[in-house]
Amino acid sequence: MCEESRQHNQTGKRGNFLVPLFLAVALLLCFVPFRTRIVLSDYRTGRTLCTYPIGDGETFAIRYTHSVNLSSVTDTLEWTGKALILRTSLFTSFGAGIPVPADGIGTAITNTEDGFLLTGIDITQPDNALLIMLQQVPDHHLLYRDRAISLLDMAGSGALLRLCVRPVSLMTILLHS
Repeated sequence: MCEESRQHNQTGKRGNFLVPLFLAVALLLCFVPFRTRIVLSDYRTGRTLCTYPIGDGETFAIRYTHSVNLSSVTDTLEWTGKALILRTSLFTSFGAGIPVPADGIGTAITNTEDGFLLTGIDITQPDNALLIMLQQVPDHHLLYRDRAISLLDMAGSGALLRLCVRPVSLMTILLHS
């Protein structure tokens, strides 16, 4: 075999090795969780509905109508990088069913121009998740980066959503963003 043919044959063998390696790495990147996101999924089926990026120290909120006094409530949560923590609740009116520090929830309540702000709640959410039952009332909205996203429009009345913060794969991001 001539020298040129031998070199071509060795180069071809190296090239044959690189293609499967490249494909394996690409597949791995598609399916291995690596980016932390807010994930909304159907609790009953586990099907992911959508994901949103979130950074360490970032907050978002869930706004809903209180089922007893029918006023607006906004719960603010923070992702610390390790835990999802309920920090505050803002109530537009005070009345039955509204928690106060004397109930053991929060450390202070302040009357603001937006309503009554309960601070110092600092409750870590188990599994970095919470369940949300969707109905016309309370009509939940995710308040995320200056957007109000209707969860009722997303999944419909009677749906049980799981909101969690967790790493997801590139494939999940591409399919559900």
